[in-house]
Amino acid sequence: MSFLSFCVDSHTLFLQVVVVANPANTNALILKENAPKIPNENITCLTRLDHNRALGQVAEKAKVAVTDVKNVIIWGNHSSSQYPDVNHGTVKGKPIREVIGDDEYLNNEFIQVVQQRGAAIIKVSLPV
Repeated sequence: MSFLSFCVDSHTLFLQVVVVANPANTNALILKENAPKIPNENITCLTRLDHNRALGQVAEKAKVAVTDVKNVIIWGNHSSSQYPDVNHGTVKGKPIREVIGDDEYLNNEFIQVVQQRGAAIIKVSLPV
């Protein structure tokens, strides 16, 4: 166990961790394995932003609240190579693909929007 993980693991009562360095998912897993006293729900990483984007896109398309969307997965890291996966997801308990009814959207535009959102924000934020 690394010294840093030992120190973190010794102070877990109110500790919440956001892992920001890629590979974010891998680094979060390394932290979880090396600091087992930190509750799993207290560890998150940058892919949470992508997960929230994916939930929002599905909710908007389905015309429901974000809290009605469950089990969307982001495979990979916080980068354009990630894969937002709705294949196990649900909207109010029904499969996302059934509720949306538009595989063309879910297989193309949805994935691109979630993958490229960070780059799109940077593009409009930078001065011309």
